Amino acid sequence: MEKFILLFIIFLFPQFNLSQTGNSPYPVIFVHGLNSDDMTWNTTVSQLSSSWIMSTEHNLSAVLNARGGDTTDYNQDVVIPLLNTSGAEVNKITNSNIFTVNFGNFWNRDINDPRILLYNNSVPGANQNPSNQSAIFKQGFALKIFIDSVLRVTGSDKVILAGHSMGGLAIREYLQRRENGIHKWWIDPNDTINGHKVVKVITIGTPHLGTNVSLQVGGIDFNSEAIRDMRNSFTGSNSAGYLFGNPESLVPSNYYNKDYNCNGIQTDTATGLNSGTTDNPAMPLPQNILYTWIMSNYLGLGTDLAVPYSSQAIYNGSVFAPAGAADTIRTNKNHIQETSDSRSLIRALDEPDNQNTAYDISFSKLYSGFITLQSNSVISDTDYYKVNSVTGGKITVTLNSLNAGVNGISILSGEGASLISKTITSSPDSVSFHSTPGNYFIRMTGNSNQNPNLNSYKFTAVIIPSPALNLTLGIEGFRNETFQTEDTVKVYLMENTSPYDIIDSAVVFLNDSGKVSVYFLSAEIGNYYLKIIHRNALETWSFQPVTFTGSEITDFDFTSVQSQAYGSNQILKYSEWSMFSGDVNQDGLIDVSDQSEIDNDVINVTTGYINTDLTGDNIADLSDASIADNNAFDFVTVIKP
Repeated sequence: MEKFILLFIIFLFPQFNLSQTGNSPYPVIFVHGLNSDDMTWNTTVSQLSSSWIMSTEHNLSAVLNARGGDTTDYNQDVVIPLLNTSGAEVNKITNSNIFTVNFGNFWNRDINDPRILLYNNSVPGANQNPSNQSAIFKQGFALKIFIDSVLRVTGSDKVILAGHSMGGLAIREYLQRRENGIHKWWIDPNDTINGHKVVKVITIGTPHLGTNVSLQVGGIDFNSEAIRDMRNSFTGSNSAGYLFGNPESLVPSNYYNKDYNCNGIQTDTATGLNSGTTDNPAMPLPQNILYTWIMSNYLGLGTDLAVPYSSQAIYNGSVFAPAGAADTIRTNKNHIQETSDSRSLIRALDEPDNQNTAYDISFSKLYSGFITLQSNSVISDTDYYKVNSVTGGKITVTLNSLNAGVNGISILSGEGASLISKTITSSPDSVSFHSTPGNYFIRMTGNSNQNPNLNSYKFTAVIIPSPALNLTLGIEGFRNETFQTEDTVKVYLMENTSPYDIIDSAVVFLNDSGKVSVYFLSAEIGNYYLKIIHRNALETWSFQPVTFTGSEITDFDFTSVQSQAYGSNQILKYSEWSMFSGDVNQDGLIDVSDQSEIDNDVINVTTGYINTDLTGDNIADLSDASIADNNAFDFVTVIKP
């Protein structure tokens, strides 16, 4: 709850690496408090812009008291003009990692040509509050519009929300409010899990449980809608309705109106954000968001001079709420100083410390993160990120961690098993791993005592795609009229010029349609011949080198036409071109030596997974001998480049 003119910015971190800015995995939207505007965040935003990319067009401004005494309906009171009175564009944001919200405005009151008056505390009439002291319900509505705008311009799927004082309640309003069981403000109310589009929430100095403190700062209107909403009780011990739920009729008459839910009716019964000291189970905070409540006990006074210390978080007994998703940070700033408390806010922005909540990142994009002090003064910090390897390939994570406290980097499997780890002793450094398709985690570990200046580390994850193949293959003896007996084959990538050396190989299992996806982990994209080996079929090559681009999986179907094999060296079996069966000893031709092995096993009635079983029925019999005899009679031999 503050209004002040920023005179200067003190840089406390002279050793901060300013050479390059990276990206935050998600854009951050800063929401100011009572009787304030976006400039309250200038110190923190300036600090973060040394690490994260920030556009000059990063501010979103709204008017929340457009009609004032004419109506209490939020649909008419909330106006977001696109021009100022000079005709210059406003609210034209561009791609950025950092965004700020400004409710400290007024407008020209022209419905047909709305123009915003930025940083203007005018009111629409007598006994009306300024825009930045309007109802929290209206702020939730405006925040919805702003979040949607940020998602559209950044292409991100989620945002991080940080709120000071009343701004924290605006965030809770956005997340919690429901009408008829439907999320009122969510970007996608039909998605009951992720429709909020928020990955993390930070509040500092927020009166989660209300405050009746009368902060003596110029410009505050103690009859305003916002003061009404932030109180924890009124005269006569009535709980304040916005936070705790109560009939609007119980709002004292000194407030400009009683309309908590801003629907133009002042006789409703409000549904509060809270139930006791925790969030209201009728409209709870989502459990799939990380929450950090920053709390200040200034000079040990039990308050930050505006909000009681015990009201700056929600909790159930000794457990902060939402249970399992909430954490707290303690600071010693007074209420006015809190938005400039960069150290606490960067600590709160710290990346997730476990794989279940890891931040999603993209390949080939520079990111910045922080090694920070953890709760209970734990100096070790672990940050988790998640990437998706669509086609498989060599993942390389390159880290620049100069004076940022990083001491280790790892790549983990989607199940959390460590695949490769490295102790960081110099910068830059990197680790690599040959991946199959799937999710992988990148884990950074560090010591916050080695990062006293809150330097950010920079890293990039890149992938060189592996050749990936959708293979369709027929095996003569294993085919019948409807399917092919499943079995293992080995697929080789061969150089496309003499001497046609082996570049990579993979053992795969053909399904009953003769199909399989193959990933070559040790090869790079390019042009290769395919060589197929089966335990009792004739070695078969592709008719020409196959091109692997890495941008998508390459399809190759040997069964479609005979000429798909080098030298058209295939046989038609039940309408599918197939590898010749019968090369039991794998010497590159089907001859009397193969026939002899099959005949011996037929005589001995040999069973099981044996090379002489050409039909895949686990027994050597006359049907196997017949296939080999026919192919030997035709002098079938391998044909290759």
